[in-house]
Amino acid sequence: MEIEHGTKKILDLVNMAYRGEVMLPDFQRNFVWERQSIEELIESILENIFIGTFLILNTSSEMNPFKCIFIQGAEEINPKIEAKPTILILDGQQRLTALFYAIYSPNIPLRFTERPYSFFIDLQKLSEDNFDEAVFSVPKNDRFYKSLLNGENSFNIQRLKEEKIIPMTLFRDVGVFNDTWYEDFKDLFDKDIAKKVKSYLDRIFYYDVITLSLQQYFNEQPDKIVMLFERLNRTGIKLSTYDLLVARFYKFIKLREEWERLFYDNNDYHNIKKLASNNVDETSVPFSFIQALALSKDKSIKDRDLIKLDSQTLNKQEWDRVVDIAENKVLNKLFERGSYGIGESVGKWLPYSTIIIPYLAFHLKYAHPDMEKINMWYWSVVFSESYSGSTESKIMKDFREVSKWFNDDSAVPEVVKDFRELIRKNVFTLKNVKRVGSSLYKGVFNLLMMKNPLDFFEPENIAYNELNDHHIFPRNFLKDIEAEADIVLNRTLIFDKTNKIISNNSPADYLKEMIEIQMNNKKISYKEAENNVKNILEKHFINEEMFEIMRETSKNLPMEKIKQNFEKFIDMREKLIVVKIKTLIGLKE
Repeated sequence: MEIEHGTKKILDLVNMAYRGEVMLPDFQRNFVWERQSIEELIESILENIFIGTFLILNTSSEMNPFKCIFIQGAEEINPKIEAKPTILILDGQQRLTALFYAIYSPNIPLRFTERPYSFFIDLQKLSEDNFDEAVFSVPKNDRFYKSLLNGENSFNIQRLKEEKIIPMTLFRDVGVFNDTWYEDFKDLFDKDIAKKVKSYLDRIFYYDVITLSLQQYFNEQPDKIVMLFERLNRTGIKLSTYDLLVARFYKFIKLREEWERLFYDNNDYHNIKKLASNNVDETSVPFSFIQALALSKDKSIKDRDLIKLDSQTLNKQEWDRVVDIAENKVLNKLFERGSYGIGESVGKWLPYSTIIIPYLAFHLKYAHPDMEKINMWYWSVVFSESYSGSTESKIMKDFREVSKWFNDDSAVPEVVKDFRELIRKNVFTLKNVKRVGSSLYKGVFNLLMMKNPLDFFEPENIAYNELNDHHIFPRNFLKDIEAEADIVLNRTLIFDKTNKIISNNSPADYLKEMIEIQMNNKKISYKEAENNVKNILEKHFINEEMFEIMRETSKNLPMEKIKQNFEKFIDMREKLIVVKIKTLIGLKE
């Protein structure tokens, strides 16, 4: 028999991956799951919900038909790891890597974040059968995370007991887990509750996944494996909650037809089309509208609850109201370059698509919501990376807290309060931010766009949609010194052709050229041209003192001095940007 049905304990696969016995074929894509997806996977295991089948190839080091790679993070956690695969994961990589990440905790930033995260189980929530909120994650540089540690790598058991939480790293070894549970955690609950909680936790050790195993025959015919893999990825279409809603509400509103009408029946709804990248198949947008509608009526936006919506909540009249408010009150404001710095390139510069849900819900529930408070909430979410995981729960929490804040100035939402505290304590930094997709990176560029930046060499040309993300201190100029050229603090918006001109120059060289262009084009004095250049740079968060640093930084300087100038420039630019962030979240200097 070529394909066998069976089961394997998912934790056995995780531990085999740690030892290099479970690996991936090199044609597998990178790990792309976000925090929320990892949390939901763990919640499903705790709740004993089916998480899908795994397609595996039984193999060996000698007969393996492909170049193999380790599960992401395995080499960091186990420096002595050796490739000795007995199993290749053909379908199930994302799920397996997600659980590996949670349990072995490699120092790798997750998608749309700048920082590695640690995952925990809230025992109190678990004792209340609240699986949806039982799993949470914390960035490893967070003060709360650090408060849980004894040193760099070990957790303080007393602190964990105080919080009634356990780290996922405790699940690496069943013996150690059991000893820790009975010695330290069992007595946090009465006997029956403790027994129930332990039974839920044990599911992580004993959860079986269904496996379809390709036998040894396939090792000799790799072309068949690749063909099977391609078919799986081509036909593996997930039925979404939106699809279920379309089917369920057909008698009350033809959701699919209504969505398509926005695209095909008229030339209006420019902003909605922009949000959907002009793609009618981008059904996450109408789904987010339905979530916003449910949220505005104080209903849960979790998938399992949205399916239970009634026709009084979702109907043709309510849909039309959502579409009208989204197009004419929300998105037109949100996409204004001067208001939020997003502009035409929504897909590129919108920090989170999910931030639309509560923002729209505020306008659905309140005729005149407090925009000053909404804006403070908005920027706190963006710069704290708040929506990179557990999104639905955080959105509902934020909506409740911001709504309360509208009527009570003292009821500052937790996300605003916590981010203000990070700023006050000088913990917040942008110096490590270089992941283009993160909300921190996008947020900085939003602030830039809000200042209406002009190109260095063609400041009269205000084709903002042509401005692109480029270096201030060119990467080629910094290549011989130890400097992070790609961090967001060394990047700004200029034309591609301008970037090509300055890419091999020092800041001193291209500043000189900027001044000469001003003098020649406008027939003005050197001093006037210099002031014009300073005004251009000011819109890029570059002040006069930083201008002088750039003017001093030529190719003739010693490497050490170039490095010092670059670091000083970065320090000063970060301070300017943080000052702007402070004003946006309601903090005074």
